[in-house]
Formats: sequence, structure tokens, C-alpha cells
Amino acid sequence: MDFLRSKQSGIQRDFSGSLAAAPDVFTLDQVAKLGLSSTISTLAYDPVQSLLAVGTFQSSSTSGCVHIFGQKRVHVVFRLARKASVKAVQLCDSRAVVLDSSNDISIFDLASPLAAGVEYSPPGTVTTMRTEPGLDWILLGMQTGEVLAYDIDRRVVAPLRIPNLWRERAPKARLSPVVSLALHPKDVGTLLIAYSEGAVIYSFKQAAVMRFLEFVLPPGAPGADTELATIRTQRRPAVTQALWHPTGTFVCTAHEDSVMAVWNPKDGALVQSRTLEDAGVHLPGSLPGASDGSGMSVRQPIYKIAWCATSNPDDTSLLIAGGNPMTTRSKGLALMDLGPTPNMLTSSVQVLADHFAKPRRQRILPMPTEHDVVDFCVIPRTSPHYGGGYDPLAVIALLASGELVTLRFPDGQPLSPAALLHPSLILTHPFSTRVDVSAVQRQRWLGMARLPSQLSQPPPEMIVGGIEHPKPLRRYENRTVIQSSHPNGTVRIWDLGHGDEIENGDVLEIDVARVLLRAVDLNVECVSLAGISGETAVGMETGEVVVFRWAKNTAMGRHQEEKKPEGDQVITDVRMRADPDVKEGLMPACILDQKCGAVIALKMSDVGFCAVGYQTGHLCVLDMRGPAVIFHQSLGSLSKDKRTGFRRSHNPAAATEKATCLEFGVMTLEGDEFSSIALFVGTNLGRVLTFKLLPQQGGGFTCTYEGVNHLDDNAPILSITPINSDSGKRTWATPQATANLREGIKTPGVIVCASQNDARIFKPSQARGAHKTWGDEFTVHAASVCELEAYGICLTTVTSLGLIINYTVPGLKPIGAPLSVKSVLEAERLHLTTVLESGHILGWSGEHELTLLYQWGLDKTPAALPLDTLYNPATPPPSRPTISNLQWLAGTQYITTADLDLLIGGPDRPMSFAQQQQLRDSAAAEREAARRLQDPASAAQAGPAGQAGEGVFAGMARNMRERTEKLSFTTDTMDRLEESSASFAEDVSKYVSSQKKKAILGGITGKWF
Repeated sequence: MDFLRSKQSGIQRDFSGSLAAAPDVFTLDQVAKLGLSSTISTLAYDPVQSLLAVGTFQSSSTSGCVHIFGQKRVHVVFRLARKASVKAVQLCDSRAVVLDSSNDISIFDLASPLAAGVEYSPPGTVTTMRTEPGLDWILLGMQTGEVLAYDIDRRVVAPLRIPNLWRERAPKARLSPVVSLALHPKDVGTLLIAYSEGAVIYSFKQAAVMRFLEFVLPPGAPGADTELATIRTQRRPAVTQALWHPTGTFVCTAHEDSVMAVWNPKDGALVQSRTLEDAGVHLPGSLPGASDGSGMSVRQPIYKIAWCATSNPDDTSLLIAGGNPMTTRSKGLALMDLGPTPNMLTSSVQVLADHFAKPRRQRILPMPTEHDVVDFCVIPRTSPHYGGGYDPLAVIALLASGELVTLRFPDGQPLSPAALLHPSLILTHPFSTRVDVSAVQRQRWLGMARLPSQLSQPPPEMIVGGIEHPKPLRRYENRTVIQSSHPNGTVRIWDLGHGDEIENGDVLEIDVARVLLRAVDLNVECVSLAGISGETAVGMETGEVVVFRWAKNTAMGRHQEEKKPEGDQVITDVRMRADPDVKEGLMPACILDQKCGAVIALKMSDVGFCAVGYQTGHLCVLDMRGPAVIFHQSLGSLSKDKRTGFRRSHNPAAATEKATCLEFGVMTLEGDEFSSIALFVGTNLGRVLTFKLLPQQGGGFTCTYEGVNHLDDNAPILSITPINSDSGKRTWATPQATANLREGIKTPGVIVCASQNDARIFKPSQARGAHKTWGDEFTVHAASVCELEAYGICLTTVTSLGLIINYTVPGLKPIGAPLSVKSVLEAERLHLTTVLESGHILGWSGEHELTLLYQWGLDKTPAALPLDTLYNPATPPPSRPTISNLQWLAGTQYITTADLDLLIGGPDRPMSFAQQQQLRDSAAAEREAARRLQDPASAAQAGPAGQAGEGVFAGMARNMRERTEKLSFTTDTMDRLEESSASFAEDVSKYVSSQKKKAILGGITGKWF
């Protein structure tokens, strides 16, 4: 049968013989993973290490994860030990602290990514947690209202246990869980605890409550809800968050009815209460119609508030997610620019109230989608202190859909993630609707690097931490370049790599919305990138094809609004619609609009032709030299060809014939005496149509229909590969192959074609060739002719059974053992898998995760490779800001972080793991010295004692001397430890005495200041 197929195909050689003789080469490797396995649940950012942490929900197949992203392609994944979702993640110097949906705490070491995480299961349900760089404590707010402290360094629970303090205020109140925790920005000894009933300012120094903050709306006061506004009794809306002013001057509490209350922490007085639109909502009759609820509207809850500051901590603004009326169409973040904070000593109560009632500016930072912002992450420039919002440069917002949006702060201008975020996050910014892949020549891809000088306004540097682990450099391979399409009309292009060093890690972005001059109907159906020329075509659902070329921007610096051309133009010149801020890049060239429905197939060649297949069944060929349309006709009208008569169809009511696969090649067609450029069109009815492109006098080309070949009826064509029937090399339409046509060089060729049900090798345009059906056991989802250098080629298929099966060429006989991808790729999205001619297979392995496989690998997975470096010990967190001299003179009792460690951990706090390791090392050194003393022979052979020419007695003498030195060192160490312990106890006694003394003096100074 194999011999007959070889004769039928017109190929006299076996191009897969070496592969068949070495079946062991078929080994599946997981080369790379990109994207997220499930939806994003939370975000965190560390401005010191410049790292971004992203937590995810659990999915049906995987547990929640924490992804840490750094510069370029730095990416490390920490996985939870049990199946759960990530509720919160906080970066605390060299640690990532994670709270999951199972109420467990996981602590991962950024300095040792391979180390297992430390786990702690609190006694109850954790509702919130708080960490801070420079502190060894995790403060846990419990559902019971208690606050626990976990020692990160000692891995034990601290003896400090703050009870439910709100019960002192309202003993009969219902169970009030802790909803948020916040340490004072300048006084580490003061903690703001928010319960659902109110907020409490707690002092670690005094172990007592300093202030109770309870927001009460009197009868008739306007509220955020129309129905609630009619209530004639006092209302206490539940607290959702409490936070400090960046310098601790004020406290803000957010409530479930979208009201924000600002307090003076000195005396607990209410300074101002307001919604996004109105101030003084706690005052009866302050708004028209407040008594009966008219004029009010239902509002969204406030999801999150951040109190941000400029480089001057007293120049502040409030960034608010939520709180808008439900009738508001535009979704976004609200920004209240409060301006400089009034002086608390010289300002009246009315001045303080007006500061929050009348912001300097107020705006809505709009979102590009209609989804609400449920969480956001402020990106500070340098310091993690001042409440985490010090001098921010950007904001990354998390939408209710799980997508990301990046905005510049404070103007709210959208920032493209192409130059800011890791490609894994680009797939969620917004969610990609389609992913195409191309093999691009290395030289071409390196020439498409985006240099900073090519941008008039370089984007801000946000995530620049970490170092990638070294990878091999493969200089002569084509690059695997991905084109991800997004619903906002953007196409982002980047190198996925082959598990090697990526020389050009830039992410290029195409803005189709700018070229089409609209903001709606921007669904991208397909993208085709030419591997040599770099020309890119984007096909839209609305029928337009936008062609881009790598060129210099002729519209650089020209901000002009171009009107849409009047009338119906098939080809529109759009070179002036390029982004004026880019000097060089993928610039728009033209738009092809044939009004034939959605684009369903698209191919951009390397020799200046673009083929387009439409939903209506039309085929269009565009010559970019004009540009000019050289062919446009319905495939159904070609049912009667020149030689075979009417097309066959067992289904009389067959659907419209449409193109499913387009390829350009150079070969000698059947019956011709010369080679030519050919276009092969595979259809949904299992046919392959051949077109010939020839130059004409006066310039330009013509496209003529030559004939048709049939595969299985009604089985869509998946792949078409032209190969040289003498050498087995692919005969794509390249500039070199086109130049050979002028020299009269003939290229004998056949095409290898695969459909869902069968495969065929034949000489176009009408020869029958060799044929093989897959049978009834499976169908094929993706196929391509792949080549392993020095071994040959084979037809690689991805089947519905989740197997990769290879076939010889031209015998079409299975070779090698089938490779299973069931545990790697999602079965329901196998039809979106792509097979590259290099033997790589790209498919979806998660909700938003791509996996690149290699069928001729070394049985390796990404988990077996060394991880990137995340933590830089040379950049520790900066010192925490402290209180001013005036506050100290006014009687504020200031404590250091060491004092806080004593107050929380107590005097019997165990040694840290570093100290324990030091003692273990000292003990090991002593044992080794004793062993050498007892065994002179072994001591003479090992270490420095085994030096050439040294006698036994000389070695014993030197060992004795070294042991004496080590014992002396150990004795000194123990003596110093004893002295340190005594000194520590003495310091504790002095500290307790000083606290008593300060308490007495505090009562006296409180009367004076």
C-alpha cells in the first residue's frame, strides 16, 4: 500500500525514512507556557523590588496560583498546596504572603522560588490580613472580631491576641467581623481596625482603644439608597474599609451605602461625610428632597479606596472604585484631588470640613469596557510606605470580568500593556479572542525590534525587577511569533520562543480602531503575518482587511482627524492614519473592503500578494504593488472547471463553499512547462482549488483559475503544504523562489493536503494522487508537514482523541508512537491547536493559558528548568517614616519596630531561623574538629590537613591548633549569647519601667498640650 501511494503521489523517494528508522526521536516536550490558567482574583505590587503579584481563582483542573512578574520575561509561579482560590496576596520584602479561600496562609520565599511554601491554618475564618515591609508579622483579622499575629520569621503564633474591641462599645451588638486592618503610616504602634459596625484606633503601646469611630446617620438624613432615605430612625451603615491619610492626619471609613466618612483621629470627631456627588450627607435636610428620599438614587457599593499622595505626602487624593449611581453608564475609577492638607493646629473645623467637601478637582477615569472595577493596584514609584499610595505613576485595575486595564496616574489616560506588562498578562488585557501564530525569520524579527528612540513618549517603567535564568541561544531558527487579537481592535505580536533566549522580547501592537476610525465593531477574525517581509494583514468580522507594513511613519507628529472617505471604495490608502507618536513600526498601508461579509480565511504572502476568503464564499486576491485587486469571484461559480466537469457532491443541498485554508507556493503545475506562483485554496467542502499568478505586460499580475482536486466531501481542509517532489523541501512563495522563476529554474512539486477525515498527496491542479482516510475512530483538528533537520519530513496531525500521530511522506504510514496531549491541552479547545512546520504544537492548556509543545524534544517540562531570580538583597525596603518633632513634643509616644516586636512577640520570643542555623553551623564545625582530632589519618587526607608533604605529626599539631581556635570561637559565641540574653532581659525591665513612667507623664502632658 505504501509503495502504491508513493507511485500515485508522483514522488520517487521516501522523505520519512530516517524518522521511521529512529522512532525514539518522537518525544514530547513542554517548551513554554504563557498566560494564566484561570481568572485573576487579586493584585499586589512591590515598588522596592519592582515586582507584580497576580493571584488567580481555582478552576476545574487546577488550584489557585500566585504569578510573580518582573522585567522582560521574568515569571515565577507559586502554587497552593491545596485546591483553593487566592483571596489576597501581599508582597512583604522577600516574601509573598497568600490568603486563600480555605482560610489558610501560605508564605513563599521570593529569594528561593524552589523552596516549599510555609503553611499556617488559623483557628477560624480569616476575613482580612495586613503585612508591611520591614515587619515580621502578619496581622490577621478574624470573623469573630479578634486580631491575631503570626510570626513570619519564627513561624509561630504570637502571644498577642487582640479581642473583639467593638464589644466594649456595644456589648449587645451582633457578631462584628474585622473587615480591614491598617497600621498608622508614621506610628507603627497604632493600628486601625475596621469592624462591620465601626472602626477602632488601637494602641499597641497602651494595649487599649484610643478612639471609637462610629458613623451614624440621623433620622431624615440623605443616604445612598432611595428606600433607606425614607427611614425615620438612626442608621448605622456597615463599614467596608478603613484607611489612614498618607501621614496619619485623618481616617477615612467607607460604608456599604457608598458613603465615605472622614474622622479626626485625635478626638474621634467626624470631619466630613460624603458620597461621590454630595457632601454633608450626615446632616438632616442638607439635600433637596432628603426627607422623602426624592432626588436620591441607588448607588454601587464602594469596592476599594486608596489614599494617594504626590511626592509631598500632604498633597493627597482619593482613588475610589465603585460608589457611582446605578444609572451611570460610564464605568471607571473616581479620583478626588483634595490638594494640600490644611494645618491641623491652625485650621478651624469648617476649613477641615470644606477640604473634603470641595475637592480641588474631581474626575472619572473611564474604563474601555462596561464592566465595574472591583479591585485595583496602585503603582508607587519608589516607597511602599505612606499607606501604599506614595507618588504613584500608574494604576492597574481589575474588572468584574477578570480583565485588566492599565491607566496613567493621575490623568487616567489608558496605557498600552505592550511595553509595560508580561505577555502572560497581555492575554487578559482584555481577554484575547483569537491567537494566530507564524514562523518569522530571525533576521526579520530582530529588525522589528521597537527601540525607545522610535517612541516620542516612552512609556513609564513599572515592572523592572528580577533576572531571567540563562537559556541557550539558537541563532539560525525561525522565531515562533504569536499574534493575539483583542475585542478592542488591538493585535499584539510577540516572540513565544522555543525555550531559548529571546533576543527581541518586544511586544508590537497594532491599533486597528485608529485605522478604521471607529470604536465599535472591532472583532478580529484572523491575522496573517508574512515570515520574511513582515507584512501583516488583519481580517475583521465586518469584512475589512487592514494591511500593515514595517516602515517609517510619514505622519510622525501630525495629530489630525481624518474623515471617512465618501462613497464605497474597495481599496483605501490609510498611511496617514498611523500613530503620530511612533517613528517606525508596523504602519497601516491600505484597507480592502469588498462588502462580502466576515473574513474567515486570510493569507499574506512574502511576495506581495494577499488572499482573502469571505463568509459569503467569495475569494479575493490583492496585489500589494498597486495595491490592486487582481481576482474577486465566488468559489461556487467555479463549480465547473476546465477538465473535470461539474464538481462532485453527495449532498444536493450542500452549503455555500467557503475558503478554510489559503497557501502560496512556487512549483510547476500539471501540464505546464515552466514553474509559476500558485495559490491553493482549501474549502469547507473538501476541495482544493488551484490558481496561477502570472506577470502581465505593462506591470502587475493576473490571477487565473486552473483546476480543482477533491478530498472527502464536506470535510473542511485544514492544511496545505507545497513540497518539492525531488528533495522534500517546502516550496513556499519566497523572494528567492520568485527570483528563480526569472532564471527559468523549474521546481517539480506536489502538495500535501489534510482534512478532518483524510489526507491526500497530489500534483496540482487535477491529479488524483495518493489518498488515506483516518477511519471512524477519530477526526483531525490540526495538521502540517513538519521537518526535523537531518531526519526528513512527516505529516503531523492532532486528533480528536488528544493524540499527536505522525505519518510518512509519501506513504502516509503511521510512524513513531502516538504522543498524548490529554493531560496538557484542553480537550474542548483542541480544534484551536496549531501545528508549525518546525514540529512545535501550540494549544490552549488553561482558561487563558497557552502551551508550546515540541514533538522532537528531550522529555523535559518547564518545571524541570531553573527558575528566574526574583529577589534582589541589595535593595532592602526603605526605613519607615516616623512622627515629627512637634508630634513628639506634643506627647505622642513613639516606638520602633524592635519595640513592636517585643510588644507582639513578648520577651520569650524564640530565636529566628537564621540564628538557629548559625548555631547549627557552629555545632557542626565543632563536631568536625573533634572528628579530625580523633582520626588523624582521615584528617591528613581531607581538607587543608591533607596538603602534600605534610607529616602526620605536623597535621595533628595543626588540627589541634584549629580545634583550639574553634573551641575558643564557640566559647566566645556562647559567652556573647549569655551576655546578650542578660542585656535583653535588662532592656525589657528598663522598657517596662519607662512605659510606666511615660504613662504617668502622659497624663500630665495631656493637660498641657
